[in-house]
Amino acid sequence: MKSLFLVPALCLLLSCTNEAVKEKTQLKIDNLEADLDELKVEKDSLEKELQLLKSRNPVVFPKRFDTIQNPETFIVESLKSKPQLIPESSVLGGTMRFTDTEILNDRFIWAGYEDGHVAGQAIFQYKLNETDSLSFKLVSEVKE
Repeated sequence: MKSLFLVPALCLLLSCTNEAVKEKTQLKIDNLEADLDELKVEKDSLEKELQLLKSRNPVVFPKRFDTIQNPETFIVESLKSKPQLIPESSVLGGTMRFTDTEILNDRFIWAGYEDGHVAGQAIFQYKLNETDSLSFKLVSEVKE
């Protein structure tokens, strides 16, 4: 008689446990699918960036840049360290800074700048000096 009550109770207990395991497993699957979707979006974004980078012509620097370990980074960082070159004044307490840059060739760099209120773009000519420092000259600007 006791076994008659024990068997259904055991079946009920196992079915409840089984449902909890199924729900927990489904939750893990849902989380993994969400992670997979995020990774697919990131992959697509990185593939687009890679295509853009591959489509650009690499800059061939003259021999005088041979002493510079990474000329692209050196040029960009040198420009960014000289916000006084930005041909606009900041307004409303903002601080002008370079935001985007692209080295166009072995003599020119394009740079976007802004302070949160005012924005623009400029092209600078750059030249490597005898002391392995760069000098910049504003060539053109566009105010936005």
